[in-house]
Amino acid sequence: MVLRFLHICFFTLFSISLLFSQDEKGYEGYRIYMSSPEIVSSKKKGFKIKFKGTNTGSKALAKDSKSEYQDKLIIKLDESLRNTNVDQFRDLIENKIAASKFNLKAGQSGSFEYKIKIPKERRGIESFSVNTGGGSGNGFNRKLCPDLVLDSLIMLKRDKKHVYVEFIVSNIGKGAINIIGDKKDDGDNVNVGAYFAGSPKFSRGAIPADQMYLEGLEETQGILFPEQSMKVSMKVSRKHQTKYNKTLIIFVDSNKIVIECNETNNRGHVLVK
Repeated sequence: MVLRFLHICFFTLFSISLLFSQDEKGYEGYRIYMSSPEIVSSKKKGFKIKFKGTNTGSKALAKDSKSEYQDKLIIKLDESLRNTNVDQFRDLIENKIAASKFNLKAGQSGSFEYKIKIPKERRGIESFSVNTGGGSGNGFNRKLCPDLVLDSLIMLKRDKKHVYVEFIVSNIGKGAINIIGDKKDDGDNVNVGAYFAGSPKFSRGAIPADQMYLEGLEETQGILFPEQSMKVSMKVSRKHQTKYNKTLIIFVDSNKIVIECNETNNRGHVLVK
């Protein structure tokens, strides 16, 4: 019995050591994961970015022992950074993070803000591109930014398995939006997400129900110009709806790959009993 117990303990310790040995090359217990990137401000010479930082390593990151982990710290940036217009400066962000001091125990999180200075040779013109997945996008000026809105949302019908809705997507901004990507399939088009929630207010507690990618606009080669609208129909699965989540929220560009003047007017809701 004792021998069996010792065997189990040895196997458990061996498995744990193997897990860490197969981790990232050079990992020595110091690792931080930066998530939920938010652009606080942006100028031609640089920008401010905010992250939620979580110590995902096995050792504490203490200010007074920075020298111990400075050259060993593994930095992981959340992939949602690709949906911002500063992803091209990922190396500058990582260098700034590596040079900063942390005070986080293993598993602990905190909020961090960084001011990133862009070198002269990497500063672009005042206009920049709209990121639409694999598509190249259209350049636009900050003073001529586009603005997607969702309105006229109605429920056409419903059954036990699906809800059928119709709505209008309009561009009320002063700049155009590249709705359709460059690829033949629709995987790089602007998406529409559907969520079930307990109230019209969208939050992290909303349950993802379905999504679709916008299509059409052949006459404008996939571009939604200012004051232009498109009618959209969507079939939403009720598979994940519960009796406590009777509000269906439709969210245009829920992946947030389009840079707009106003990011808060892309949603609408209907009650589904």
